Amino acid sequence: MATELLKAKTGIKLTIVPYKGAGPSLNDLLGGHIDGMFDAMPVMVTQAKTGKVTPLAVTSTRRSPALPKVPTMMEAGVRDYEISGWFGILAPSNTPAPIAKRLREEVAKAVAAPDVVAQLDSQGMAPLATAPEEWAAYLKAELARYTQIIRDANIKPE
Repeated sequence: MATELLKAKTGIKLTIVPYKGAGPSLNDLLGGHIDGMFDAMPVMVTQAKTGKVTPLAVTSTRRSPALPKVPTMMEAGVRDYEISGWFGILAPSNTPAPIAKRLREEVAKAVAAPDVVAQLDSQGMAPLATAPEEWAAYLKAELARYTQIIRDANIKPE
């Protein structure tokens, strides 16, 4: 999706090479078989810090604390470009309210713990605990945005 959005925002012509995961694509990047790749920060931070890859930009709206000298795509000149990876904790919709509330409270505590924050920061991730309504609205907006990227790129399910 990140590549398709870059193509749409810039008109650049890129060949997308599908891989079954970060490992094989990173091996091909390090081996000189491909010229570039998009991947999640936890995969790329160590490679960048050891000088094995040269990060050109991050796809989020803010620079990463893990790689503070690397500009965002928008700072690099790609207007309105933002793709952020996220992890979320979901429960079945019929989860009793007291249990869902307790889960939210415990997760919020966990992601606020200094050692967890430090570990996530080192991997280029930022913890964020949100209210269920905010999370649901965000998921809905993300679904609509990615649906549009897929339509614009004429991607068909295989």
